[in-house]
Amino acid sequence: MTSSGPAPVPVQPSITAVTRHDIFGYLRGMSSPWWGKLDEVTFLEGLYDLDRPPSDSMMPTVRADIQQHRLNNYDLPDDWIFEDSRLELCEGPDEVLFAFLARTVHPEVAAGVDEAMKQVEELNRLLAPDGWGLRSYEFLSGRPIYTPVRVPPTGPLIPLPLPLNDDDTGKLDLILGQTYSLLDCAGEETARDLLRTAVLTLRRDGGFFHPTPGDRWTEATYEAVLTVERELLPTCTPGTNPVTELWCPRSSL
Repeated sequence: MTSSGPAPVPVQPSITAVTRHDIFGYLRGMSSPWWGKLDEVTFLEGLYDLDRPPSDSMMPTVRADIQQHRLNNYDLPDDWIFEDSRLELCEGPDEVLFAFLARTVHPEVAAGVDEAMKQVEELNRLLAPDGWGLRSYEFLSGRPIYTPVRVPPTGPLIPLPLPLNDDDTGKLDLILGQTYSLLDCAGEETARDLLRTAVLTLRRDGGFFHPTPGDRWTEATYEAVLTVERELLPTCTPGTNPVTELWCPRSSL
């Protein structure tokens, strides 16, 4: 009688379902299709074994199944690939998603270098919070070939400038949360802990001007007031009052 060891623990993808959803939404909205200058089958055969039998079709191969539904019947939408479980883009390993994204910006696929660079820039913005990005380390005929690399995770994806109204307390809390996350990623534990229970509020300047050239401070300007717990403040700023005032224009933070 033989005994086997414990079953291997599946590796959890580091690219979250939220990030994948955003990436697929971006690719769906592009002016050019995900298969670029190629046709769909040619694009996919560089990533998958299309000659294996499909699990849920009467067609002899995955290739024939795609051709039947996309070329003959045309009864699948252009974005079918993102929901097809056989291709593992939605819930599969990170490596599958990275290979797909790298192929979309490959010189043989992308329309041009400028288009590929813009696409990589947006993909990297979406991948960054999960600690990944695309970088070019090889070139084909002078055109970059991108590969996935680990990068320091960024903070939350909050668009800036962030318009504020008088009662936008939720956005103020969001700003504090983003700042906390960025400090946490940077290893700034003391400053991070200072913000854990801090409160950010807005108040009118009250006619007291801050005449620094170029600071755009006017009578209509609001002050952003950061209030922290008294016992935490000496750790970061010895000798300072328990209220630290920061300023910014009312229109954005």
